[in-house]
Amino acid sequence: MRFEEIKSDTLNLRVCPSFKLALKAAADHEQRSMVNMLEVLVAAHCHAKGIAVPGRAGRGHRAANRPSGKAAA
Repeated sequence: MRFEEIKSDTLNLRVCPSFKLALKAAADHEQRSMVNMLEVLVAAHCHAKGIAVPGRAGRGHRAANRPSGKAAA
């Protein structure tokens, strides 16, 4: 599962300093940003628990379900 939408929403979180340090260490270990690390972890959790992510059309690529922007002839 991947979150492939264009990033446009802002999420502000207040976390304890030890959580932030742990997230930074995990992200650095995986050579990811902290935001990307959170996305990977949430996606893995949802996949493992069978949680459907709103706005996603199953396991296929979303690009196949997106309108092309061209008018139908």
